[in-house]
Amino acid sequence: GTADDDDLTNNTTPTLSGTAEANSTVNISSDVDGAVATTTADGAGNWSVATSTLAEGAHNLTATATDAAGNTGAASAALAITVDTTSPATPGAPDLDAASDSGTADDDNVTNNTTPSVSGTAEANITVTINSSLDGQVAATTADGAGNWSGTTDVLAEGTHELTATATDAAGNNSAASMALTVTIDTTSPAAPSAPDLDAASDSGSADDDNVTSNTTPTLSGTAEANSTVNVTSDLDGAVATTTADGAGNWSVATSTLAEGAHNLIATATDAAGNTGAASAGLAITVDTTSPAAPSTP
Repeated sequence: GTADDDDLTNNTTPTLSGTAEANSTVNISSDVDGAVATTTADGAGNWSVATSTLAEGAHNLTATATDAAGNTGAASAALAITVDTTSPATPGAPDLDAASDSGTADDDNVTNNTTPSVSGTAEANITVTINSSLDGQVAATTADGAGNWSGTTDVLAEGTHELTATATDAAGNNSAASMALTVTIDTTSPAAPSAPDLDAASDSGSADDDNVTSNTTPTLSGTAEANSTVNVTSDLDGAVATTTADGAGNWSVATSTLAEGAHNLIATATDAAGNTGAASAGLAITVDTTSPAAPSTP
């Protein structure tokens, strides 16, 4: 079990030891099972013996010594032990704490946190061990008096983990493994998106491909990692747009109002785990809303 001196065990044939008269016969009795062991003390009076199978439950074990003439002395003081072979109940499935679930959602179990906190329920005051299908044992903790537990894992490898909880009681009995929590550890940044492109419909004026426009909320488009969050930034105005790439990686978005002047627009992609990749190449556009001066009189 959890301690080697609490006299609580799941060993049904435990080994006992003690002292008695040298060379005497020592008989061990249980108040539940009756006679459970016989051995002989050595010349120094020391003895050790494994019992026969003890029943589940609490036992008071006493020893008596019988000498060569057949005289039996008084019984020893009792040793109170408990034999417990019953496995604890299966814990509930672990849950990834919201604070450890990085990225666009705190409940999708995709994270770039390699030492996440998980929690759950089990029998009160029991030892809970967390195991990963990739990394083996990754955490151990103790449930509180209400059966609630929480623990931070060791460093988890990149990839998909099936995390299960097992409970171990004070006697050393293990429960069945819980239902699994599937967690994906993703620390890889997405590739840089393509440079944004000014849509032809937003490129006003004499040409629809010169990136000079009077449209202060132009529509941009491009490509990025599929389903990633795309953020567009201007060197004049800061963040000007956010959108999500579709399953093929295509995205399109209208900016917030851009200031008059020249802008260098870049895009970054952030995946579901919260990893942000390098910035794209820039798109240089000019926003010009100033009307020209009146011509001279013909």
